[in-house]
Amino acid sequence: MELLLLGLLVATPAQAGTTRIIDGPTVLQRSPAAVQATLGRPIRTKAVPSGDVHLPDGGTSRVYAGHGMRIDVDFEQDRSTTIVIAFPDITMAPRTYEAALEAVNLPSGPAPDLIRRDRREWRNLEGYFVRVIAAYPTLDRIDAIVLSVHPLP
Repeated sequence: MELLLLGLLVATPAQAGTTRIIDGPTVLQRSPAAVQATLGRPIRTKAVPSGDVHLPDGGTSRVYAGHGMRIDVDFEQDRSTTIVIAFPDITMAPRTYEAALEAVNLPSGPAPDLIRRDRREWRNLEGYFVRVIAAYPTLDRIDAIVLSVHPLP
């Protein structure tokens, strides 16, 4: 069990040329305890009532911080379903959409389904919904990466 959990948080961009920050597909569908074992204790935990747009069946939202990132993870029925990685420390932020996908261990080759000036969206990238949001209006770095097991409308 410990070996699996060590693979959830991989490396920072400053380390040894790698750009992978977190293993997104591994974190998704993990329990709160499994995620906490890797990311540490959440800095905030909030119950989400049924009917919420992000968690229609209700659940728990937990926020983790560290390594120049803020990671929001939504849990439904004891498994994570959505991860939002924000980069308040701009030195940690990926600079391109491709680098953002690599940062969460997803392939950067497929063309996005939606292209906007400040974001790209993939509806079924490796089975996940992915949205990468650039820093607007400068568009010189990535502000946030959203991964979800639920395809959004």
